[in-house]
Amino acid sequence: MDDLVDILKAEIETLRERVRQLEALLLPEDIVIPLEWGLVNAERRCFAALTKRDVVTKDFLYQALYGDRLDLDQDIALNVVESHMSKLRKKVRPFGVVITGERFVGYRLLNRHQYGHTPPVSKITTGALHG
Repeated sequence: MDDLVDILKAEIETLRERVRQLEALLLPEDIVIPLEWGLVNAERRCFAALTKRDVVTKDFLYQALYGDRLDLDQDIALNVVESHMSKLRKKVRPFGVVITGERFVGYRLLNRHQYGHTPPVSKITTGALHG
């Protein structure tokens, strides 16, 4: 029985690490967002997500905004992403930051690589999961 408990504990730790890595890919923490931009948390999350991909879909942004929320009693409409993006674009435009909309696809942050650097995610052993 102790062996089973140890195996399950190891698997749980592996899964926790994989979730942490996936969250880091979704919302990088090493993006520097100047305070003078005056972004609220949702706008910061959207901006961070935009630095990760050439084009970011509304679904991806929705997950970046609400994917970790366990306390939601009701679904939040997908069009809330458009509202956050509209506010974000207005706030960062005066600082030379350009976010374009790709009709029916999503949003693009021009020159996204200049806004941050994310170190590669370390590989983890998944032997307990695939063995």
